[in-house]
Amino acid sequence: MQHTRDQKGTVEVDGELYDWELRRQPRRTTGNNWEGIAVSLWMQGYKREAIIQFPMPMRANGHPDLEKQKVNVDYVKNAVAAAIEAGWEPTSRGKAVEFDVDAQGR
Repeated sequence: MQHTRDQKGTVEVDGELYDWELRRQPRRTTGNNWEGIAVSLWMQGYKREAIIQFPMPMRANGHPDLEKQKVNVDYVKNAVAAAIEAGWEPTSRGKAVEFDVDAQGR
């Protein structure tokens, strides 16, 4: 697994290059709910954005891991493929599309 502290980067999936950028770190929402890290994706040369939200990392005791998270580049690659399978068309026009993914298993 390749983790990075970088806030943005590029991954290659099926011969295409995708730029990614960290959108937000995990955060608490209403009630006692949590949202995981979120990453924005674009195919190079196109503007259609996909926002990928990963599950909140949890500790063994069931509490959320509140430490600043690193981006797992392998998970970003899997998330690109999962978003395309779910209907994201990176070469089309339109507003950003949001996806919740479990990018570990695709």
